[in-house]
Amino acid sequence: MHILMLLDHAYPPDQRVENEAESLVKNGLEVTVLSLAEDDRPEIEMVNGVRVHRFKLSNKIIKKLRGAVGFFDLYSHLFYRYAKKAYARKPFDAVHAHDLYLVKAGIMIKEKFEIPLVADLHENYVEALSQYAWSTRPPGKWLISLERWKKLEKKWLEKSDRIISVIAEMKDRYTGMGFGENEVLVIPNTPNIQAFREFPIKQDIITKYENRKILLYSGGFDLHRGLETAVRAMKFVKDEHPDALLLLVGDGRNRSELEALTDEHALRDFVIFEGWQDQSNIRSYVKSATIGLIPHVRSVQTDASIPHKLGYYMSEELPVISSNCTSLERMVTEHEAGKIFESENDRDLANQINYLLSHPDEAKILAENGKRAVEKEFNWEATVEPMISYYKSLASN
Repeated sequence: MHILMLLDHAYPPDQRVENEAESLVKNGLEVTVLSLAEDDRPEIEMVNGVRVHRFKLSNKIIKKLRGAVGFFDLYSHLFYRYAKKAYARKPFDAVHAHDLYLVKAGIMIKEKFEIPLVADLHENYVEALSQYAWSTRPPGKWLISLERWKKLEKKWLEKSDRIISVIAEMKDRYTGMGFGENEVLVIPNTPNIQAFREFPIKQDIITKYENRKILLYSGGFDLHRGLETAVRAMKFVKDEHPDALLLLVGDGRNRSELEALTDEHALRDFVIFEGWQDQSNIRSYVKSATIGLIPHVRSVQTDASIPHKLGYYMSEELPVISSNCTSLERMVTEHEAGKIFESENDRDLANQINYLLSHPDEAKILAENGKRAVEKEFNWEATVEPMISYYKSLASN
């Protein structure tokens, strides 16, 4: 059984797609990732058993085409064209579209080759459009219609053979739209422990801030990430814990605004912008930290999401402080892995930070609980099984 995955950025790296593709290969299935990106690597390459078929296009054009899918869709036709080229080289038996905006392309490919389609929805994209910086500010906000996207979502998913969601709360949304329990698989962004722990611990990262208590955020920056709340919280942390340091590892559209906010509150000694780091460095940053932060702004989208960072924090025995997004609060509370604060409440976040920094023994217990949960059940090998079973059932038929 040969599966074509559609992806509109460079591969690798992509934690979720790599985990899925490599797990399928390990279970005797064949996977080609059709990657559209600004990427100078070979057109066709084998990466850990996964065939990568690259088509080159500037990231600037990709972002514009992706943004226009809901009203002037050239993007799906472009992917369809590239998929036909990939099929001519090596026929495939199923198509797997990563993210809602690629599902239309998946439908075109499905109908052309009469094969099953899996819609792998990494987030509630329709709701996310109401939060992204690019879609809520000119000119994007003048072009994006959420009502149209809601109609497209239902129309496209009705033509998919299976839907993959990242959390139970997201599955509930799709079953509420009329999709059957068996039509929606839950494949969370749990940590691939074996792969993550293969990354070496880098002493230069560990020692860089060794005299500070690191409050770590690792990941993308955007309005819905709640990083403004984290920055403001440092106003109430620094006096009680002057050795505390908010370390932001990542980048994104609102970085300049976050830096301006840091300057506005004279927090440059307490907030560091580390920039994007290679995935191989993230384990070292987690190891260097005292607390792992997930300050997401609560919304329909973030109430039904689960970021990779939660599992990575827990796997390296780091206590978590998360906002009260429904799925995050459930996971952290269920596993007794950390503390919860009210979304967008910087004083509440500061209180939780100050509490854990002042009660290291309790923080240690929470951290141990998190690690135990990851090793027992909250890990990729355990949670990927429904997807593998589905594709194996297709192969047997």
